[in-house]
Parts: sequence; C-alpha cells; structure tokens
Amino acid sequence: MGKLYTRGGDGGFTYTPVLGRVEKDHPLVEFYGALDEANSMIGLARGLLREQTQEYEEDLRYLQELLYRIGFSLTRMRVSEEDVKRLEEIVDRHYSQPLQKFILPTGPAGVAALHAARSQVRRAERRLVALRKAGVSVDDLLIAVMNRMSDSLFAIAVAASRRLGFEPEELNV
Repeated sequence: MGKLYTRGGDGGFTYTPVLGRVEKDHPLVEFYGALDEANSMIGLARGLLREQTQEYEEDLRYLQELLYRIGFSLTRMRVSEEDVKRLEEIVDRHYSQPLQKFILPTGPAGVAALHAARSQVRRAERRLVALRKAGVSVDDLLIAVMNRMSDSLFAIAVAASRRLGFEPEELNV
C-alpha cells in the first residue's frame, strides 16, 4: 500500500467503486460516511463496555464487520438473508419482551454510545433510501439488514444497561 494521503480528494472529489469520481457531498459519499460514523461509535461502545463486561463483544464485532460488508454490497452483494436472521437472533437474545414504552437513549457510557450508534445506523439507512431515490441500484435486502442492525443495537443497549445495574429509563407519553 502507498501513503495514507493521495491528494486525489483535495479538490472536493473522491473515487467510489459504484459511481466512479463524485463530489464529496454526493449521496453515496454521505451513505459511506454514515456507515463510518456508526462503525466508529460501535467501536467506542465496545471499548467502553469491554472494561465492564465481555458479554457483547462478539455481537458488536459482528455488527462492525457487517457495516463494512453493507458498504461493499452496492457493487457486489455481500450480505444475505442469513445476516437478517442473525440480527434477529441478536435482538431476541438481548430483548425478548414486547416494547411497551419509549426508552430514553441514556445509561452508562458504553450504553449511551450504543444508542448513538443506533441513531447513526438509522441515518445510514435513510441515506441508503435516498441513494435508491437518486437512481442507484439498492437491493431491498440492504435496507432490511440496516433496519435489523439498529434493532440489534437497541436490544444490546437495553440488555447492557440492565447488566451493568442501570434500569433503562422509560418515557411516559
């Protein structure tokens, strides 16, 4: 590999494997950026939670790797129905009761980071839908995976909060 910097993006353009060279504010670049933000936040949550429990490490690592595969799936599908099933298993393992009330996105630092990651995954999902509206070929399976991923992060956040001795704060509306 060469140097970290290429100077290729200094003029406000970047290369994408899907559309070639595009401006850095293109919806595709926005989608990739949202994936990167979510992945970084999951990494932060992993680091914070690791100090208190290893219970969520495997699931969170899987979610990070899946975010990369989602990004690459715009050129060649790298996610499958098996990913949807695994995400549903994560949800069911960590949060099996029906949701009765809204839960405030708070708790210990690692849990709060999971809630932030969940909202960033939702943003990436919205960017993916915008890409489809802009004419980029987006498989419905990618949207389903993104949708289940945010559910997985929510379920892990609630479970981790309880595991760490903090009852999730319910909102009475």
